[in-house]
Amino acid sequence: MNQKYKEFLKDFDSRLENYFNQHESHIHCAAGCSSCCEKGDYPLSQLELEYLMQGYIDLDNETKIKVQENIKSMAKGGKCPFLIDKKCSVYPHRPIICRVHGLAYLCRDGKVKVPFCVNENKNYSDVYRNNEIVINPVTENLDTPNVLKEFDYGEIRNLYDWIK
Repeated sequence: MNQKYKEFLKDFDSRLENYFNQHESHIHCAAGCSSCCEKGDYPLSQLELEYLMQGYIDLDNETKIKVQENIKSMAKGGKCPFLIDKKCSVYPHRPIICRVHGLAYLCRDGKVKVPFCVNENKNYSDVYRNNEIVINPVTENLDTPNVLKEFDYGEIRNLYDWIK
């Protein structure tokens, strides 16, 4: 696997940790809360898919079988097949969209992207009014193309389209 990408992820995860810490009072993610993994499109680049699959290869056989069963019943916009017992089975290898989920941040078009769980009285629900966040979001554009701009990351597709 691309060593440069692994090194990048260490630095990126460190930046994300700072962002999550800065917004800690507005973030309500906790172990066992997996609603973000139970319904979504999960767009990821070819580079991320290759890294994700490396994580899959490293799984024990029992977990691989569970992932394979999840893939068989996977529906577009449904549960991520790597979600096992409400935990990500490939967490260290998860794509950018999963790493940044939970944060409110500025997109390229100047709009603020908020996690969908804001409507479930979770992340940022205490500072979200009339479809607007009333605090300063993370100012770094955390969308995958921007985050991976220094890489030849390949095509971006929905996880369903990559593996079905």
